[in-house]
Amino acid sequence: MVVVSYVVGMAAWQSSNGRLIQFTDLIPPRIADVMIAGWSFFIGSSIGSFLNVVAWRMPRGMSINGRSHCPRCDNTLQWYDNLPVIGWLALGGRCRFCRLPISRRYPIVEATVGLCVMWIVVRGVYNDATHLPFWPKRFGYTTALWMPYLSNDSLAIITYHVVGIACLWALALVRADGSRLPRQLIFWCLLLVAVPMLVIPSFAVVPWTVRENELWSPDGQYLNAAMRVLTGGAMAVMIARMMVKYVCPTADPKLNPLGESTTRLIDLMMLLAIAAILVGWQAAIPVTVIAILVGAAVPTMFIHNGDPLAKFALGLPIATTLQISYWGWLQQWTYWPSVNTAAGITLAWAAVILLLPRLLVTAPRNRATAPDRDPEVSD
Repeated sequence: MVVVSYVVGMAAWQSSNGRLIQFTDLIPPRIADVMIAGWSFFIGSSIGSFLNVVAWRMPRGMSINGRSHCPRCDNTLQWYDNLPVIGWLALGGRCRFCRLPISRRYPIVEATVGLCVMWIVVRGVYNDATHLPFWPKRFGYTTALWMPYLSNDSLAIITYHVVGIACLWALALVRADGSRLPRQLIFWCLLLVAVPMLVIPSFAVVPWTVRENELWSPDGQYLNAAMRVLTGGAMAVMIARMMVKYVCPTADPKLNPLGESTTRLIDLMMLLAIAAILVGWQAAIPVTVIAILVGAAVPTMFIHNGDPLAKFALGLPIATTLQISYWGWLQQWTYWPSVNTAAGITLAWAAVILLLPRLLVTAPRNRATAPDRDPEVSD
Protein backbone atom coordinates (compact mmCIF):
# COMPACT_ATOMS: atom_id res chain seq x y z
CA MET A 1 0.00 0.00 0.00
CA VAL A 2 2.84 2.37 0.86
CA VAL A 3 4.59 1.53 -2.41
CA VAL A 4 1.47 2.16 -4.50
CA SER A 5 0.80 5.41 -2.64
CA TYR A 6 4.33 6.62 -3.34
CA VAL A 7 4.30 5.71 -7.04
CA VAL A 8 0.85 7.13 -7.75
CA GLY A 9 1.07 10.11 -5.40
CA MET A 10 4.53 11.24 -6.49
CA ALA A 11 3.70 10.80 -10.19
CA ALA A 12 0.49 12.83 -9.77
CA TRP A 13 2.27 15.60 -7.87
CA GLN A 14 5.16 15.87 -10.32
CA SER A 15 2.89 15.81 -13.38
CA SER A 16 0.78 18.59 -11.89
CA ASN A 17 3.88 20.82 -11.73
CA GLY A 18 4.93 20.29 -15.33
CA ARG A 19 2.88 20.92 -18.44
CA LEU A 20 5.05 18.75 -20.70
CA ILE A 21 5.17 15.74 -18.39
CA GLN A 22 2.25 13.32 -18.31
CA PHE A 23 1.19 11.24 -15.32
CA THR A 24 1.75 7.94 -17.19
CA ASP A 25 5.28 9.03 -18.18
CA LEU A 26 6.26 9.28 -14.54
CA ILE A 27 5.09 5.83 -13.45
CA PRO A 28 8.21 3.91 -14.71
CA PRO A 29 10.74 6.26 -13.00
CA ARG A 30 8.83 6.08 -9.70
CA ILE A 31 8.66 2.26 -9.92
CA ALA A 32 12.42 2.34 -10.46
CA ASP A 33 12.72 4.41 -7.24
CA VAL A 34 10.88 1.74 -5.28
CA MET A 35 12.87 -1.12 -6.79
CA ILE A 36 16.24 0.50 -6.06
CA ALA A 37 15.31 1.53 -2.53
CA GLY A 38 13.63 -1.79 -1.75
CA TRP A 39 16.41 -3.97 -3.14
CA SER A 40 19.18 -1.98 -1.40
CA PHE A 41 17.24 -2.12 1.89
CA PHE A 42 16.87 -5.89 1.54
CA ILE A 43 20.60 -6.28 0.87
CA GLY A 44 21.44 -4.00 3.80
CA SER A 45 19.08 -5.73 6.22
CA SER A 46 20.51 -9.10 5.12
CA ILE A 47 23.95 -7.75 5.98
CA GLY A 48 22.54 -6.68 9.35
CA SER A 49 21.18 -10.19 9.90
CA PHE A 50 24.61 -11.66 9.17
CA LEU A 51 26.30 -9.13 11.48
CA ASN A 52 23.98 -10.20 14.30
CA VAL A 53 25.42 -13.68 13.87
CA VAL A 54 28.98 -12.33 13.76
CA ALA A 55 28.46 -10.29 16.94
CA TRP A 56 27.02 -13.29 18.78
CA ARG A 57 29.43 -16.02 17.63
CA MET A 58 32.87 -14.46 17.16
CA PRO A 59 33.34 -13.20 20.75
CA ARG A 60 32.39 -16.70 21.92
CA GLY A 61 34.94 -18.40 19.72
CA MET A 62 32.26 -19.96 17.51
CA SER A 63 32.37 -20.33 13.74
CA ILE A 64 30.22 -17.93 11.73
CA ASN A 65 29.58 -20.67 9.16
CA GLY A 66 26.47 -22.79 9.24
CA ARG A 67 22.78 -22.02 9.51
CA SER A 68 21.30 -19.94 12.29
CA HIS A 69 19.79 -21.64 15.30
CA CYS A 70 17.80 -20.64 18.37
CA PRO A 71 20.24 -19.78 21.21
CA ARG A 72 17.82 -21.33 23.74
CA CYS A 73 16.56 -24.62 22.25
CA ASP A 74 19.39 -24.90 19.67
CA ASN A 75 16.97 -25.89 16.86
CA THR A 76 18.04 -24.85 13.35
CA LEU A 77 15.86 -22.08 11.99
CA GLN A 78 14.00 -22.41 8.70
CA TRP A 79 15.28 -20.27 5.83
CA TYR A 80 12.10 -18.18 5.77
CA ASP A 81 12.47 -17.48 9.49
CA ASN A 82 15.79 -15.81 8.66
CA LEU A 83 14.26 -13.25 6.29
CA PRO A 84 15.39 -9.86 7.65
CA VAL A 85 12.76 -8.10 9.79
CA ILE A 86 9.91 -10.00 8.10
CA GLY A 87 10.94 -13.32 9.67
CA TRP A 88 10.83 -11.88 13.19
CA LEU A 89 7.47 -10.21 12.60
CA ALA A 90 5.96 -13.37 11.09
CA LEU A 91 6.99 -15.36 14.17
CA GLY A 92 5.59 -12.73 16.52
CA GLY A 93 9.03 -12.33 18.07
CA ARG A 94 9.14 -15.93 19.32
CA CYS A 95 11.03 -19.08 18.34
CA ARG A 96 9.00 -21.42 16.14
CA PHE A 97 10.05 -24.45 18.24
CA CYS A 98 10.38 -23.45 21.91
CA ARG A 99 8.16 -20.33 21.67
CA LEU A 100 10.56 -18.38 23.85
CA PRO A 101 10.94 -14.70 22.95
CA ILE A 102 13.54 -13.57 20.41
CA SER A 103 15.23 -10.29 21.28
CA ARG A 104 13.91 -7.16 19.55
CA ARG A 105 17.49 -6.27 18.88
CA TYR A 106 17.58 -8.54 15.81
CA PRO A 107 14.93 -6.77 13.68
CA ILE A 108 16.07 -3.36 14.95
CA VAL A 109 19.66 -4.01 13.87
CA GLU A 110 18.52 -5.44 10.54
CA ALA A 111 16.30 -2.44 9.83
CA THR A 112 18.92 0.12 10.94
CA VAL A 113 21.73 -1.42 8.90
CA GLY A 114 19.30 -1.75 5.99
CA LEU A 115 18.45 1.96 6.15
CA CYS A 116 22.14 2.94 6.27
CA VAL A 117 22.97 0.82 3.24
CA MET A 118 19.85 1.97 1.39
CA TRP A 119 20.70 5.62 1.93
CA ILE A 120 24.27 5.21 0.69
CA VAL A 121 23.11 3.27 -2.37
CA VAL A 122 20.24 5.64 -3.25
CA ARG A 123 22.43 8.72 -2.89
CA GLY A 124 25.13 7.11 -4.99
CA VAL A 125 22.93 5.63 -7.71
CA TYR A 126 20.84 8.73 -8.30
CA ASN A 127 23.92 10.94 -8.47
CA ASP A 128 26.32 8.53 -10.17
CA ALA A 129 28.46 9.18 -7.05
CA THR A 130 28.73 12.89 -7.94
CA HIS A 131 27.52 13.68 -4.41
CA LEU A 132 31.13 12.94 -3.43
CA PRO A 133 33.61 15.84 -3.54
CA PHE A 134 36.25 15.86 -6.31
CA TRP A 135 34.22 13.21 -8.18
CA PRO A 136 33.82 13.81 -11.95
CA LYS A 137 30.49 15.43 -12.82
CA ARG A 138 28.96 13.41 -15.66
CA PHE A 139 25.57 15.01 -16.12
CA GLY A 140 23.88 18.34 -15.65
CA TYR A 141 20.30 19.25 -14.82
CA THR A 142 17.97 16.27 -14.28
CA THR A 143 14.19 16.10 -14.44
CA ALA A 144 11.52 13.88 -12.90
CA LEU A 145 11.81 11.60 -15.95
CA TRP A 146 15.49 10.90 -15.33
CA MET A 147 16.33 7.25 -14.76
CA PRO A 148 19.32 6.19 -12.66
CA TYR A 149 22.61 5.64 -14.45
CA LEU A 150 25.65 4.15 -12.77
CA SER A 151 29.20 3.93 -14.13
CA ASN A 152 31.61 1.18 -13.12
CA ASP A 153 33.82 3.36 -10.92
CA SER A 154 30.77 4.76 -9.13
CA LEU A 155 29.43 1.26 -8.51
CA ALA A 156 32.83 0.28 -7.11
CA ILE A 157 33.02 3.14 -4.63
CA ILE A 158 29.40 2.66 -3.52
CA THR A 159 30.22 -0.99 -2.81
CA TYR A 160 33.36 0.07 -0.94
CA HIS A 161 31.40 2.46 1.27
CA VAL A 162 28.76 -0.20 1.99
CA VAL A 163 31.50 -2.62 3.05
CA GLY A 164 33.05 0.06 5.27
CA ILE A 165 29.74 0.79 7.00
CA ALA A 166 29.17 -2.94 7.48
CA CYS A 167 32.58 -3.19 9.18
CA LEU A 168 31.68 -0.37 11.55
CA TRP A 169 28.38 -2.05 12.41
CA ALA A 170 30.10 -5.38 13.03
CA LEU A 171 32.48 -3.80 15.55
CA ALA A 172 29.71 -1.72 17.13
CA LEU A 173 27.43 -4.72 17.72
CA VAL A 174 30.21 -6.62 19.46
CA ARG A 175 30.84 -3.68 21.78
CA ALA A 176 27.10 -3.31 22.41
CA ASP A 177 27.18 -6.82 23.90
CA GLY A 178 29.97 -5.78 26.27
CA SER A 179 32.56 -7.98 24.55
CA ARG A 180 36.04 -7.01 23.51
CA LEU A 181 36.65 -6.71 19.80
CA PRO A 182 38.05 -10.03 18.52
CA ARG A 183 41.46 -9.59 16.93
CA GLN A 184 40.39 -11.54 13.87
CA LEU A 185 37.42 -9.23 13.30
CA ILE A 186 39.59 -6.12 13.69
CA PHE A 187 42.09 -7.54 11.20
CA TRP A 188 39.44 -8.23 8.54
CA CYS A 189 37.75 -4.87 8.99
CA LEU A 190 41.02 -2.96 8.62
CA LEU A 191 41.94 -5.12 5.64
CA LEU A 192 38.60 -4.50 3.88
CA VAL A 193 38.80 -0.74 4.42
CA ALA A 194 42.50 0.04 3.96
CA VAL A 195 43.65 -2.31 1.19
CA PRO A 196 41.02 -1.35 -1.45
CA MET A 197 41.95 2.31 -0.98
CA LEU A 198 45.63 1.53 -1.49
CA VAL A 199 44.87 -0.49 -4.64
CA ILE A 200 42.26 1.93 -6.09
CA PRO A 201 43.32 5.47 -5.06
CA SER A 202 40.02 7.00 -6.25
CA PHE A 203 38.40 5.44 -3.16
CA ALA A 204 40.25 8.06 -1.10
CA VAL A 205 37.84 10.69 -2.56
CA VAL A 206 39.50 13.65 -0.79
CA PRO A 207 43.20 14.52 -0.31
CA TRP A 208 44.98 14.11 3.00
CA THR A 209 46.45 17.61 2.79
CA VAL A 210 45.02 20.70 4.49
CA ARG A 211 44.83 22.72 1.25
CA GLU A 212 44.21 21.55 -2.28
CA ASN A 213 43.15 22.90 -5.66
CA GLU A 214 39.47 22.48 -6.55
CA LEU A 215 40.47 20.64 -9.76
CA TRP A 216 42.36 17.97 -7.81
CA SER A 217 41.47 14.36 -8.62
CA PRO A 218 42.18 11.19 -6.57
CA ASP A 219 42.76 9.06 -9.71
CA GLY A 220 46.27 7.61 -9.73
CA GLN A 221 47.18 9.30 -6.44
CA TYR A 222 48.72 6.25 -4.73
CA LEU A 223 50.79 8.35 -2.32
CA ASN A 224 47.67 10.27 -1.31
CA ALA A 225 45.84 6.99 -0.65
CA ALA A 226 48.68 5.75 1.55
CA MET A 227 48.77 9.03 3.46
CA ARG A 228 44.98 8.91 3.86
CA VAL A 229 45.32 5.55 5.63
CA LEU A 230 48.21 6.73 7.80
CA THR A 231 46.69 10.07 8.76
CA GLY A 232 43.35 8.39 9.41
CA GLY A 233 45.02 6.06 11.88
CA ALA A 234 46.89 8.94 13.50
CA MET A 235 43.70 10.97 13.89
CA ALA A 236 41.95 7.93 15.41
CA VAL A 237 44.64 7.73 18.10
CA MET A 238 44.39 11.46 18.79
CA ILE A 239 40.58 11.51 19.07
CA ALA A 240 40.60 8.39 21.26
CA ARG A 241 43.00 10.08 23.67
CA MET A 242 40.67 13.10 23.76
CA MET A 243 37.73 10.87 24.73
CA VAL A 244 39.58 8.71 27.23
CA LYS A 245 38.40 10.62 30.32
CA TYR A 246 34.79 9.50 29.89
CA VAL A 247 35.09 6.27 27.91
CA CYS A 248 38.06 4.51 29.54
CA PRO A 249 39.39 6.79 32.33
CA THR A 250 41.97 4.39 33.80
CA ALA A 251 43.60 3.38 30.50
CA ASP A 252 47.40 3.37 30.64
CA PRO A 253 49.09 1.70 27.65
CA LYS A 254 52.54 2.15 29.23
CA LEU A 255 52.07 1.00 32.83
CA ASN A 256 49.11 -1.30 32.34
CA PRO A 257 49.03 -2.42 28.66
CA LEU A 258 46.88 -5.49 29.41
CA GLY A 259 44.37 -3.76 31.68
CA GLU A 260 40.64 -3.71 31.02
CA SER A 261 40.48 0.04 30.43
CA THR A 262 43.51 -0.04 28.13
CA THR A 263 41.80 -2.71 26.03
CA ARG A 264 38.77 -0.45 25.78
CA LEU A 265 41.02 2.37 24.55
CA ILE A 266 42.45 0.12 21.84
CA ASP A 267 38.92 -0.87 20.77
CA LEU A 268 37.99 2.80 20.58
CA MET A 269 41.03 3.50 18.40
CA MET A 270 40.10 0.67 16.04
CA LEU A 271 36.55 1.96 15.65
CA LEU A 272 37.76 5.47 14.94
CA ALA A 273 40.43 4.22 12.54
CA ILE A 274 37.84 2.54 10.30
CA ALA A 275 35.74 5.71 10.16
CA ALA A 276 38.75 8.01 9.69
CA ILE A 277 40.11 5.95 6.79
CA LEU A 278 36.70 6.00 5.10
CA VAL A 279 36.08 9.77 5.32
CA GLY A 280 39.55 11.23 5.95
CA TRP A 281 41.13 12.66 9.06
CA GLN A 282 39.49 16.05 8.55
CA ALA A 283 35.89 14.79 8.49
CA ALA A 284 36.63 12.27 11.25
CA ILE A 285 36.43 15.14 13.76
CA PRO A 286 32.81 16.24 13.08
CA VAL A 287 31.79 12.60 12.49
CA THR A 288 32.97 11.86 16.04
CA VAL A 289 30.87 14.72 17.40
CA ILE A 290 27.75 13.51 15.57
CA ALA A 291 28.43 9.94 16.71
CA ILE A 292 28.55 11.08 20.34
CA LEU A 293 25.22 12.88 19.99
CA VAL A 294 23.60 9.88 18.28
CA GLY A 295 25.10 7.49 20.81
CA ALA A 296 23.83 9.55 23.73
CA ALA A 297 20.30 9.10 22.38
CA VAL A 298 20.56 5.29 22.18
CA PRO A 299 18.27 3.66 24.81
CA THR A 300 20.30 2.03 27.57
CA MET A 301 18.17 -1.14 27.27
CA PHE A 302 20.14 -2.02 24.13
CA ILE A 303 23.54 -1.40 25.76
CA HIS A 304 25.43 -3.78 28.03
CA ASN A 305 25.64 -2.04 31.43
CA GLY A 306 25.00 1.36 29.83
CA ASP A 307 28.57 1.29 28.50
CA PRO A 308 29.57 4.70 27.03
CA LEU A 309 31.96 3.03 24.57
CA ALA A 310 29.12 0.86 23.27
CA LYS A 311 26.89 3.91 22.84
CA PHE A 312 29.55 5.72 20.86
CA ALA A 313 30.23 2.61 18.78
CA LEU A 314 26.56 2.40 17.75
CA GLY A 315 26.47 6.08 16.85
CA LEU A 316 29.62 5.92 14.70
CA PRO A 317 28.26 4.00 11.66
CA ILE A 318 25.19 6.25 11.56
CA ALA A 319 27.33 9.41 11.66
CA THR A 320 29.66 7.99 9.00
CA THR A 321 26.68 7.14 6.79
CA LEU A 322 25.50 10.76 6.97
CA GLN A 323 28.99 12.00 6.12
CA ILE A 324 29.29 9.75 3.07
CA SER A 325 25.74 10.43 1.86
CA TYR A 326 26.09 14.23 2.02
CA TRP A 327 29.84 14.51 1.58
CA GLY A 328 29.72 16.98 -1.30
CA TRP A 329 27.37 19.38 0.50
CA LEU A 330 29.33 19.20 3.74
CA GLN A 331 32.57 19.78 1.84
CA GLN A 332 31.21 23.11 0.61
CA TRP A 333 29.98 24.22 4.04
CA THR A 334 32.42 26.69 5.56
CA TYR A 335 31.94 25.45 9.11
CA TRP A 336 32.42 21.73 8.44
CA PRO A 337 36.04 20.50 8.83
CA SER A 338 37.34 19.32 5.48
CA VAL A 339 39.93 20.21 2.88
CA ASN A 340 40.50 23.98 2.61
CA THR A 341 38.71 24.63 5.92
CA ALA A 342 40.10 27.33 8.23
CA ALA A 343 42.27 25.91 11.02
CA GLY A 344 40.23 27.71 13.69
CA ILE A 345 37.04 25.90 12.66
CA THR A 346 38.71 22.49 12.79
CA LEU A 347 40.19 23.26 16.21
CA ALA A 348 36.79 24.42 17.49
CA TRP A 349 35.21 21.10 16.50
CA ALA A 350 38.10 19.25 18.13
CA ALA A 351 37.56 21.21 21.35
CA VAL A 352 33.96 20.00 21.44
CA ILE A 353 35.21 16.40 21.55
CA LEU A 354 36.95 17.16 24.85
CA LEU A 355 33.64 18.03 26.53
CA LEU A 356 30.85 16.21 24.71
CA PRO A 357 31.66 12.56 25.63
CA ARG A 358 30.27 13.12 29.13
CA LEU A 359 26.83 12.78 27.49
CA LEU A 360 27.61 9.12 26.93
CA VAL A 361 28.06 8.37 30.62
CA THR A 362 24.65 7.42 32.01
CA ALA A 363 25.83 4.98 34.68
CA PRO A 364 28.21 5.20 37.64
CA ARG A 365 31.84 5.23 36.57
CA ASN A 366 32.61 1.78 38.03
CA ARG A 367 29.58 0.27 36.26
CA ALA A 368 30.14 1.98 32.94
CA THR A 369 33.68 0.63 32.79
CA ALA A 370 32.96 -2.86 34.08
CA PRO A 371 35.38 -5.60 32.93
CA ASP A 372 34.69 -6.79 29.41
CA ARG A 373 34.34 -10.38 28.36
CA ASP A 374 37.37 -11.91 26.68
CA PRO A 375 36.53 -13.11 23.16
CA GLU A 376 39.14 -15.84 23.47
CA VAL A 377 37.14 -17.58 26.20
CA SER A 378 33.88 -19.36 25.33
CA ASP A 379 30.84 -18.92 27.58
